[in-house]
Amino acid sequence: MKLLFVLTAIAALLALATAIEFDLSAAPEAANSRRCLSQWLPKNTHVKVNAKALPGFPGQKVNMEIHDDSPHLNQYGARNQMDDVTFRFDTQAHANVIACFQNVLEPGYPSDGRALTIQFTMESGAMAEDFHRVQQEEKLKPMEIELRRLSMTLDDIQEELQYLKQREGTLRDANERMNGRVKTFSFFSIAVLIGVAGYQVFYLRNFFQQKKLI
Repeated sequence: MKLLFVLTAIAALLALATAIEFDLSAAPEAANSRRCLSQWLPKNTHVKVNAKALPGFPGQKVNMEIHDDSPHLNQYGARNQMDDVTFRFDTQAHANVIACFQNVLEPGYPSDGRALTIQFTMESGAMAEDFHRVQQEEKLKPMEIELRRLSMTLDDIQEELQYLKQREGTLRDANERMNGRVKTFSFFSIAVLIGVAGYQVFYLRNFFQQKKLI
């Protein structure tokens, strides 16, 4: 029983999840007023996003979209007039996954500062898996399902560390190339300065000789 508790605690500490609640003010659609939340995630990470707009004053509708900031700008989901929505997807790139919300004030309603409360949760890796369903389908014991959860969490961390290692290697190579260019430029600058100094000495010597000063 203690081992099960320890494994559960480790999985909870290592898992990656973001939960937040905030108020989103309504504005006309033309204002394009949005609030975005982001979280960096490695490639091929399973993600579960849940967003809920709590009831409020009428004349408001919340639109939501999820994408990343990679060069391809991968789109992961969108919903207009959302109330309670869940998205599941696998990331396509090492990038920030961004969820943007817009509270649109419908025509005919005054801009009186009305707002809706948004509850947002983003879970990734092992936290995004439906282990209750897995346990029922595969008839696993509590210890087995926690071991499965811990194994998936450690795999996620290992993949992220591998990516960071590759990123570090890329940055190190770029730094070494930059250092090489700086060194080459420094040698070239010194050679130019020596050449200019030599030319000035030669020119001044000829000048003084022609003036019979030396």
